[in-house]
Amino acid sequence: MKEKLSTVIKLILSLGLGVGLMYWFIGRMPESEKLQTWETMKSANIFWLLSIPLFGFLSNFSRAERWRYLLQSAGYKPGFWNTFFSVMIMYFANLFVPRSGDVLRCSILTKYEGIPVDKSVGTMVVERFVDLISIAVIGFILFVGQREKFLLLFSKKAETAPESPEMTVIKYIVPVLLVLGIGGFSFYVWKKHGIEKFVTLVKEKMSGFLHGLQSIRNLKNPMAFIIHSILVWVCYIFMTYFAFRALPETASLDIWACLACLFFGGFAMVATPGGLGVFPITIKFVLLQFGIAASIGLPYGLAVWAMQTLAGFVGGILSIGLLLLINRSNKLVTKLA
Repeated sequence: MKEKLSTVIKLILSLGLGVGLMYWFIGRMPESEKLQTWETMKSANIFWLLSIPLFGFLSNFSRAERWRYLLQSAGYKPGFWNTFFSVMIMYFANLFVPRSGDVLRCSILTKYEGIPVDKSVGTMVVERFVDLISIAVIGFILFVGQREKFLLLFSKKAETAPESPEMTVIKYIVPVLLVLGIGGFSFYVWKKHGIEKFVTLVKEKMSGFLHGLQSIRNLKNPMAFIIHSILVWVCYIFMTYFAFRALPETASLDIWACLACLFFGGFAMVATPGGLGVFPITIKFVLLQFGIAASIGLPYGLAVWAMQTLAGFVGGILSIGLLLLINRSNKLVTKLA
């Protein structure tokens, strides 16, 4: 009962942050700017926006295959479709509670593939660590190639938005809330179970992480793992690059703008459920540095966020149904055999 209450509280807080931020931000906009934002969103070319779910779908194929390589090196052989649908459901769950999908996808493999949660969590942690390295590489490339624009996004001297309250939220308040959330959860576990249980939990997490590191070391096909890791991010780059074509004002943006949106937008997506509120505002500030007016950057960010959210929601619902259908069929075949 307490665990369910804790989940509900997390959901309310995370959704409340995103909805509140978006409501506050839009509420401060002049009526003329609101109207222009709405008209710009309506004029977006749906054909190019459909590249978002297309490349998202393709990236999840590589993400599922990459995870299977890690699980196989840990001694398990999960089916592709159970792994793939668990990844799709992960993004669906993250629309409601950030990062909750990572645990859920491990639980799905426990139910349908018999893989212990601690083992799958270990490989999942390493997979996320590889993602962290990948986005750090993108950040380094941005810093080297677009150093002034990169630093301007964090500088108080940005002419486009000096001392902006929105930028203050993105730069300071959201990270502080994340730190407080992690600290609060740790304190809750500590108080509920005592210091010994807390230390044990930390050791278990570290053990899972070390087990995941061993799965990297024992990879039977490391080149395939590297290729799929690269393909995941290539799909993300294509997704962002082709989405620029949805509006005439953003169609001429280059690969640097693409990498900037991918880098900063990636962090915004995990700040609130599905990036609610934070993602479009972040994209607006990123595009300002590339000469795109706020009246264009915001509706572009909203359109991209809406398509990502819709794709995640529909894909998640379909994956839940297909996951149940496939495993029900497998059980029937097993019984007949």
